[in-house]
Amino acid sequence: MKAHSKISFLIVDDEPLAREGLREILKSEKDFLNIGEAENGEEAVHKIVKRKPDIVFLDIQMPEMDGFQVLSAIPRKILPLVVFVTAYDEFAVKAFSTNALDYILKPMDMDRVRLSLHRVREIIQLKQSADYSEKAMEVLKSFQPQTKYAERITVRAKEKIYFVEVADIRRIEAAEDYIYVHTVHGKHIMRETMHGIEQLLDPSQFARVHRSHIVRIDFVKELQPMHHGDYIAILKDGVKLTISRKYKSIFQR
Repeated sequence: MKAHSKISFLIVDDEPLAREGLREILKSEKDFLNIGEAENGEEAVHKIVKRKPDIVFLDIQMPEMDGFQVLSAIPRKILPLVVFVTAYDEFAVKAFSTNALDYILKPMDMDRVRLSLHRVREIIQLKQSADYSEKAMEVLKSFQPQTKYAERITVRAKEKIYFVEVADIRRIEAAEDYIYVHTVHGKHIMRETMHGIEQLLDPSQFARVHRSHIVRIDFVKELQPMHHGDYIAILKDGVKLTISRKYKSIFQR
């Protein structure tokens, strides 16, 4: 907790009524200080990093960037306490409480919110940043599916079948009903969708930068800003790709 006597908090929820309901309940809690609200994940990351609240009331199910992705984007050293706001069932939310985090089940109940605030006060008093950060990471791991991403993909060409190592892929380009897979050894064509191939690739290694392009992150040499919030990604082989605003935040994460 910071030097001030009040517990600073931020509300993150894409539903205006949910934000309003929680805000009204917290108004009567004199030791809590509202330092802002966010209606989407990207805005939440920006405000958490900038304002460094003691606690975040964080919705899980939000479009484009959910609550787990928000926490993943926050540097561990400034990770705040988190009370999840969730519509998950009792079995799922049990994992939150076992990791020293609390939750509020939607639709919100005033008594349950106040019980959560009591727990927050206790945790704030005992909290040590390093210990809490480790517990928060445990929650993230427990809810993120442990997907085994492809190590190679199959390409059919005429009567032959090729096995392309994912480690050799530099970028992938959409071409109507096909995709071009650009590797260190050349280019392959596949009858596959961008969404389909994206599900096979590890997001820590590959990023969607445009509806027509996926790139290997470590193959990006530099980024150059353009007009209207777009960027140009310059790859190590000199290829230039536009990073559209829709995918910019995802690529930055």
